Amino acid sequence: MYKPSILLTTSLAALISLTANASDDDRELIDNMRLLQYFSHKASLSIDARNRELADFYVHELEEAVEETGSIESYDGHAIGELSSAMLRPMLESLEQALDDAEWSDISQAFDTMIQSCNSCHQATEHGYIRIQRSSENPWMQDFSPLN
Repeated sequence: MYKPSILLTTSLAALISLTANASDDDRELIDNMRLLQYFSHKASLSIDARNRELADFYVHELEEAVEETGSIESYDGHAIGELSSAMLRPMLESLEQALDDAEWSDISQAFDTMIQSCNSCHQATEHGYIRIQRSSENPWMQDFSPLN
């Protein structure tokens, strides 16, 4: 029977080995895509709940992740930074503007358009098999409804 400390040490060593084998841009892109998906889902649930304050919070977090993605020079021969800046950033800015002064249906449409830009970028980088879609499932122990 394995002792927990031996198992943990072995698991950490394997994880470090896998991470060390990935290039910095590869690792950074994967981490940023994870953040984009995480904050997008939470923003979507906030929009569905019509919680403008919470949606604004998550869209701000998305903006930071997009900025980080914009600094990645390339991945698999594609200019990820340039593509994300050209394709995703304008859609995110439209979503931010909609959150400032639009009706919920327009905000929801702006969010869907942003998600479409993610899928368009995946197509442009020969990763079209990665398809992002909006989901109303809430996997978190969080209430997305407004306080009032």
